[in-house]
Amino acid sequence: MSWSKNYELSKYSKLGFSLLLLPLFATQAMADLSNKPEHLHKEQAVDIVYSGRVFGIPMIRAKVSAVFLEESYATRAEFRTSGLAAFFKQIKVIASAQGIIRNDRLFTKEYWHKELDGRKNRELFMSFEPDHVTLRVNPPLRTMGDPPATMQQRLESLDPISAVLALALANKKDANFQNCQGSLKVFDGKQRYNLRLEAQGKEKIRTKAYKGLATRCYVWYVPIAGFNADDLNDPGYEKPVIMWLADEPFAGLRLPVKFSYKLDFATAVVEARSINVR
Repeated sequence: MSWSKNYELSKYSKLGFSLLLLPLFATQAMADLSNKPEHLHKEQAVDIVYSGRVFGIPMIRAKVSAVFLEESYATRAEFRTSGLAAFFKQIKVIASAQGIIRNDRLFTKEYWHKELDGRKNRELFMSFEPDHVTLRVNPPLRTMGDPPATMQQRLESLDPISAVLALALANKKDANFQNCQGSLKVFDGKQRYNLRLEAQGKEKIRTKAYKGLATRCYVWYVPIAGFNADDLNDPGYEKPVIMWLADEPFAGLRLPVKFSYKLDFATAVVEARSINVR
């Protein structure tokens, strides 16, 4: 296998985790958004297992779990390469977030992730206060980008996982998220970017976890701050991730059941293998 394809496999492996931190939850079509979402009156949890393939060959596996309890939430995601991708480069990423819910909006309190790739094994922690975001990274990042994200840009954003959950709690101002439209502000500890959503109609799909009608949604990754010059030269930003949201809600949550992304040499496909709501 050529170096370029090996590089693309590595990029796909990291992309797989990013895909699962894109809108993993989307709003139920709520007729009256002025009422508190039903699941906030009690504890509710969801577990989703995803797997990704290129040329039909297994490449990644991930599990995402989230718990809602009254006006707080917590979530955890774990991603690892599998099959052929693990042969070329073993990557494991674990991430978690917790926060509060006010007027149907999420506010991050803490975010943590650790990336194990056999080299730097970097760990990152963020704590959100009303006027400050505390950041700890070990080993330290070589650069915070040019220009780096300002404190205001950090404060106005959600962490990657909370941004995912925000789509399940759209308020009146952001009600168009339920139709896969709008934009989310995200800060991951270095990079500040937007996730821009664009609806592309409906179609029937079939995965191990879901069979039926789904909304086809383009998700565009829009860099804002905290990026290096070589990051912005990546042509991958010009291509959207395609996401399919199940039209039939799982206990009030319209979940993503399939993703796809066009690589230079193939198309990567990530599908939900099992969904458990309790």
